[in-house]
Amino acid sequence: MAGWTMPVQRASFRGVRFDVLSVDDDVYRSTIEHAYPFVNGADVEDLGLNPLTVRMQAVFYGPGYYTDFKKFLSVLQKSGAATLVHPIRGRLQNMICTGASFHHEAEMIDYVVLDLTFIESTPAKPIFVFNYSLLAKIDALLTELENVVDDAMALYGEFMEIVAFAANTKSRLLGVYGALFGCFEQVRGLFDFDKTKYGVSPVVTQDNFKAKSSRAVRDLVTMIDSGLRQIAARKDLTLRAKFDEVLRTIRQIKHIPADLVSGKNIKSAKEQAALKSLTTSFSKDDTESVHLMMQLASSVALLRIATELVEDDDLLPQDIEYITTQVRSQIMDNLQLLRKQADDEHRGEKITVLSTTNTSFYTAAHNTAEQLRNKAHKFTQLALAAINRKPPLMVREVPFSGTVQQIAHAFYQDHKRADELLRLNPQIRYPNFVERGEWLNSYVK
Repeated sequence: MAGWTMPVQRASFRGVRFDVLSVDDDVYRSTIEHAYPFVNGADVEDLGLNPLTVRMQAVFYGPGYYTDFKKFLSVLQKSGAATLVHPIRGRLQNMICTGASFHHEAEMIDYVVLDLTFIESTPAKPIFVFNYSLLAKIDALLTELENVVDDAMALYGEFMEIVAFAANTKSRLLGVYGALFGCFEQVRGLFDFDKTKYGVSPVVTQDNFKAKSSRAVRDLVTMIDSGLRQIAARKDLTLRAKFDEVLRTIRQIKHIPADLVSGKNIKSAKEQAALKSLTTSFSKDDTESVHLMMQLASSVALLRIATELVEDDDLLPQDIEYITTQVRSQIMDNLQLLRKQADDEHRGEKITVLSTTNTSFYTAAHNTAEQLRNKAHKFTQLALAAINRKPPLMVREVPFSGTVQQIAHAFYQDHKRADELLRLNPQIRYPNFVERGEWLNSYVK
C-alpha cells in the first residue's frame, strides 16, 4: 500500500505533541427554516457556517508516556484558544479544547487513549483589522517553505538530465551517483536513522540513474529535515542552545562532501568497498550537485525551525536578531553556491553537455534563487514583527536590595515576571540577592 501523497504532520496542542489514531472534522451550516401554512417545503435562510469541530483519538505510550500525559493535562488547565496542529490540515488557529476523556486499560501497559474535541473560536473583528499579524506571517512562511523544496528538486532533476546526456556519460554518471551514495550514508549515520527505512542501493545503470537519484535525494532531504527538527525538539536545551546545536549540525553536513572525497569520513572497510565498487574516479566535482541539495535542504529546515522558535514569547529581542543573522548568512552561502554551479555549467567546466543551451537548468536555478531571496526577506519581516510585538526595553535602577521576585513586583507589580527579568539580565548571578542601585534591563510595561 502506497503512503500518503502529502506530508502527515505530528499533532500538537499548546506545544505538547501526541500521536493520533484517527481524526474527524465536522463543518455544519447554520440555517433557519421559514415554513408557511398550506405551502410545501420551506424557505431556508443561510446564516453561515458553524464553528469547525475537530475530534481526535490520540495516544501517549512508552516509558515516558506519563510525563507527556501530565504535561498535556497541565496545558488543558489554561483558558483561551490556542494553535492546534492538525495531522492533515496543518496549523489551525483559535482552537479550544472543549472536551477530553482518557482511557487506561490494565493490559495496555504505559498506554493511554485520549478522545479530544476541539472547536474553532472566531473572535469578533475589531474596526481596524491588522492583516499582517505575527501568526499570519508564521503560517504563510511555513506553508511556502514546501515550494522551496519542490524548486530545489526540480533543479536537481535538471542537473541529472545534463549528466544523463553528457558525452562522458558512464564515468560521470558513476561519479555523481557515487557522491550521492556516500553523502547519503554519511547523513544517515550522522542522525542514526534506520537503514531499512532510509536505504539506497549502490548499484546503478544508465537506465535507472535518474529515477534512483531522484528517490535518493528526496530521502536525503527528508533525513536532513527530520534530523535537524529532532535536535530542535530537545527538551534539555534552551531556545538559543537548540538553535546553536542545529547550526553546529548544519556545519557538519556542509563538510560531508569534502571529507568524503578526502576519505576522512569513510571509517569502515564496508563503506570503502561500497564506494570503490561505484567508481574509480571520485572527485570533488562529482559532489557539487549533492552538496548543493544538502545545503538547500539544510536552509529550508533552518528556516522552518527558526520560524517556529521566533513564535515563542520567551525569546529575547537580541536572540531574535542573532537567529535572523544566522539564517540570512546560511541563505547567502546557498545563493553563492547556486550561482557558482550555474556559472560552471554555463562554461561547461564540470561536464560536457549537448550543443543546445540547457535553458531549463537556468530557469530552475533562477526559480530556486528567487525562492531563497523571497523567504529570507519574509523571515526578516517576521523577525521584525516578533520584536515589535514586545514592549520597548529600558534600564531601571533597583530601588532596594532583595530577591528578583521582589524586584519584579517593584517594577511590574507582578512577582511572577521574575523569570523574565532573569532572561533579560543574564549577568545576575545570585537571584536571591540583588543589590540596591544595580541597573537592570526591563520592559517598559
